[in-house]
Amino acid sequence: MLIFRTPKGWTCPKYIDGKKTEGSWRSHQVPLASARDTEAHFEVLKNWLESYKPEELFDANGTVKDDVLSFMPKGELRIGANPNANGGVIRDDLKLPNLEDYEVKEVAEFGHGWGQLEATRSLGAYTRDIIKNNPRDFRIFGPDETASNRLQASYEVTNKQWDAGYISDEVDEHMRVSGQVVEQLSEHQMEGFLEAYLLTGRHGIWSSYESFVHVIDSMLNQHAKWLEATVREIPWRKPIASMNLLVSSHVWRQDHNGFSHQDPGVTSVLLNKCFHNDHVIGIYFATDANMLLAIAEKCYKSTNKINAIIAGKQPAATWLTLDEARAELEKGAAAWDWASTAKTNDEAEIVLAAAGDVPTQEIMAASDKLKELGIKFKVVNVVDLLSLQSAKENDEALSNEEFADIFTADKPVLFAYHSYAHDVRGLIYDRPNHDNFNVHGYEEEGSTTTPYDMVRVNRIDRYELTAEALRMIDADKYADKIDELEKFRDEAFQFAVDKGYDHPDYTDWVYSGVNTDKKGAVTATAATAGDNE
Repeated sequence: MLIFRTPKGWTCPKYIDGKKTEGSWRSHQVPLASARDTEAHFEVLKNWLESYKPEELFDANGTVKDDVLSFMPKGELRIGANPNANGGVIRDDLKLPNLEDYEVKEVAEFGHGWGQLEATRSLGAYTRDIIKNNPRDFRIFGPDETASNRLQASYEVTNKQWDAGYISDEVDEHMRVSGQVVEQLSEHQMEGFLEAYLLTGRHGIWSSYESFVHVIDSMLNQHAKWLEATVREIPWRKPIASMNLLVSSHVWRQDHNGFSHQDPGVTSVLLNKCFHNDHVIGIYFATDANMLLAIAEKCYKSTNKINAIIAGKQPAATWLTLDEARAELEKGAAAWDWASTAKTNDEAEIVLAAAGDVPTQEIMAASDKLKELGIKFKVVNVVDLLSLQSAKENDEALSNEEFADIFTADKPVLFAYHSYAHDVRGLIYDRPNHDNFNVHGYEEEGSTTTPYDMVRVNRIDRYELTAEALRMIDADKYADKIDELEKFRDEAFQFAVDKGYDHPDYTDWVYSGVNTDKKGAVTATAATAGDNE
C-alpha cells in the first residue's frame, strides 16, 4: 500500500485576500466565490487554472491530447479492468444446500401456528451449510452478535477470524487465525468489511440488533447510490452479490434491553432508495422460520441489492409450510385463506393484515377473538414490503388489480405493521382502497418491560386490534365488547406490574387451528430467551 500525504487543497492558490488557503480549512470551502464579479478574484482563478498549462493537455476542441494519454495502460492492464475491482466478473453463484432439508415440516401435519421455534436459528443452520459448501466465498460479519442472533451453528464448520495474536478460550470461543466469521463491536467497520468483500466478488451476510443498524445508515445510503449508478449507467460493471442484512433482536422483543434498543426505522431509511425501477433495495419481514428460509434463499441468489431481512430470534409459532412461504414471497403478499372466515371479498366485513412476526402473532390472536364473535374477515400477510409500492413507481410491485384482489376494493383494512406506520401509508398512497387502511405500527413507546406491555403501549396488541376491528365494523353495535377489551388491556398490564410476567391469557394463547397434542405447541409468545449462549 502506498500512502501519499498532501496538504489540504494542495496546488491551489497559497493565499487569497491575504488569508492562507493551501494547507488550510479554507481550501475545503469556496474561497473564490466572487470570481464571477470581482476582478481581483477572477485574476486569481485565471492564474491558478493557467498554472496547470491546459494548452499542453488539451487540443483546440477541448479533447485530451493523445500524447498525454499515451502512458496509460490499455485493455486488461487498466486498474479498472482488474477483476478484483470489478468483482462481478469473478463472482460465482453460491452452492446452496437443499432448502427443504431445513424446513419446519410439523406445521403441515399439526396445523398452521404450530410450535415454538427461533426463526434465526433455522437460518443459522442453513447458513452453516452454505459456508461448508462455499468455504472461500462466504462470510458472516457482525458487531459481536453472531451467537446472540442465533447464527452460532456456523461454528460447527468454521471459526471467528482473529489476528490480534492472543487467543484464549477463557476470553472467547471459536477464535482462530482463520475463519469465515468476522466480529467486532463496530457496526460501521463490519459493514465496510462486507461491502469490500462483495465488491471483490464474494458473498456474505451482516447481522445486527435492529436499532443499531442506524449506525450505518449513511454507509447503506452510499452503497445504494453506487448500486443505482451502476444499474443505470455502467453496464460494464458486472453484478455483485447483494448486501444481506439480518436485522434481528428487533423492537418488539427488546423487552430486556429497553427503549434505547427499540427502533425499527431502517425500513424508512431504505425506502428512500426505491425509485426509477432500479430495484436495489429489498425489505422482507420473516413471519416465521420457513418464511425466513425462503427469504434467505432468494437473497443469497440475488445481485446488486441491499436486502434487509427483519426476523425475530425468540421462540414463536410457525405459520406456513415452506411451499406456502415461497408462494407468498414470489408475489410479496398473500391472503391466508386457511385463516379467513370470509370465503369471498364481498363477504368480508374487514381485512386483517400484518407484516412482521410479532404483528402477525397479534393479528392472528385477534382473529381468534373475532372468530368467536362471528365476524367475517380476511387475513392477509405481507412479506415483501415493496410489493405494496405504487405500481407507477415499481414495476415489480403488485398490480392494482392484484392489490385490490388481496386487500379488497372497498372493505376496511386493519394493518398491523412491524415498523413505523408511515412506511405503509406512503407506499399505498394511490392504491385502490387506500383510504380504508388503518395502520398500527411502532409509535416510539417502549421500556424494559414485558412482551405484552411492548405491544400494548404501541397499540398493536391483540386486544386493541380486536377492539379496533370492531370499531371499524360497527362501533355502536360492539360498544360493550370494545369496552370489555379495553378494560382487560389495563387489567393485563396491572397483572404484569404486580407479578413481573405477562397474563396467562396472553402467554398461554395458541392459535385455534393448531393440534396441541404434540409437545412444543404450547405458546406463541414464550418468554424472552437469553442472549449469552
